[in-house]
Amino acid sequence: MAETSQTAEVSSQANPPAGRAGVSGGRPVYEVGFHVAPTVGDEGVASVVDSIKTALGDAEIISEQFPQKMKLAYTIVRSETGKREKSDDAYFGFIKFALDREHVNAFQDALRADRKVLRFLLIETVREDIAAAPRRAVFSSDRLEGETIKKPVEEVAEKSAEVSEEELDKSIDALVAE
Repeated sequence: MAETSQTAEVSSQANPPAGRAGVSGGRPVYEVGFHVAPTVGDEGVASVVDSIKTALGDAEIISEQFPQKMKLAYTIVRSETGKREKSDDAYFGFIKFALDREHVNAFQDALRADRKVLRFLLIETVREDIAAAPRRAVFSSDRLEGETIKKPVEEVAEKSAEVSEEELDKSIDALVAE
């Protein structure tokens, strides 16, 4: 009995649930966005990116953006070498990659251990590049070019005059008699 529950648990891990984003017949697709500490400088950013790619191992890199310096929305405070360091800016970049699920935790641990990475966010996503998706077409027409579009004029309905009860009874009798 215990063997069947273990077998079911292993098989559910080996076969990811259908309908998961990024699973398209192969390895799941992830995207990691990261902030590199500003103390590394412009020349040190490339070495940090190389260490992140090394931590990915045999992952298939789908797309990436080299980190660019930007102002942060809030100050990040962390204790680096026994003293508190504040960062108001950082280098932000991302890498989209396909990696087996069992290697994701090791990759996250490597990012946590790298003191040059301020923060990171790892999400599961889809292989397609969403930013390159075709946008909605905007149509133009020369039919109304140069013309002012006018509000349609409502026709004024005729006001009904008051009808006496006698006339109303006569018209009802005429309709019923037919």
